[in-house]
Amino acid sequence: MTAGDRPVRIAVVVGTRPEAIKLAPVAELLGHEALIVHTGQHYSAGMSGQLTPDIVLDAHDDRDISRGHQLGDLLTALDHVFARHEPAVVLVQGDTTSALAGALAANATTTPLVHLEAGLRSFDRAMPEEHHRVLIDHLADLCCAPTALARDNLLAERIAPDRIKVTGNTIVEAVATALPAAQEQARILGDFVLTPGGFVLATIHRPENADHPVSLAAILRQLAGSPVPVVFPLQRAAHPHPQRGGPGHRLGRHPGRGHDPQAADPHRPAQQRTPRSRTSLW
Repeated sequence: MTAGDRPVRIAVVVGTRPEAIKLAPVAELLGHEALIVHTGQHYSAGMSGQLTPDIVLDAHDDRDISRGHQLGDLLTALDHVFARHEPAVVLVQGDTTSALAGALAANATTTPLVHLEAGLRSFDRAMPEEHHRVLIDHLADLCCAPTALARDNLLAERIAPDRIKVTGNTIVEAVATALPAAQEQARILGDFVLTPGGFVLATIHRPENADHPVSLAAILRQLAGSPVPVVFPLQRAAHPHPQRGGPGHRLGRHPGRGHDPQAADPHRPAQQRTPRSRTSLW
């Protein structure tokens, strides 16, 4: 596909691990037309095995700078990238600072904007992500809503129907691609003494849960009382304040057993193991 003498490129903005996972199926379909721009919002954004960036911005996962400072830096950098490479379309996913910076840079360079996972709403204005996703949706030329409910949220905000398309969520394709073969699934379940459909997978990462000891303790008590086993993946590095009551700090007060599935897995290449991760099982 070309526009005059220039190949058409679709700039795919990615900066965090979830974005890398969810955008990988889209980038694969786009092939050589995808211009993968890694903002560096997560310094090691899980690109290995997911996406190979064409452009990596000089940004860092620095918790000491403000969200506004980070947004400004990313916006300036992406503005330069889009002005130089002149993508036909900018594609952003979700509600991260990188996604908002990509949306604003697309608007500033008059580049059409597509927003994947549009229309999600928590209606909690204390969440920065809620502001991000609303702003991105209203800037987007095409809002790809994952569900009919998400579409209805967009319509309720008076976004024109011709700018909305219900597409489903790319996480479905990402999960299908990542699932191991049936034999490997059986081995993993056996390692954890689990049966198919006989357990619950739980994650806790929102600051309003993970950073508040009272809320976290209540969640852990409920999980510990589950009638079925609960698999609870933990990654210390993903929690900004483990010493202030994060899951790793409080888990020892509740019954369960810990596993380091990646570090202990002899079938997993050593370079892909992450010893900082562990899984607790009730």
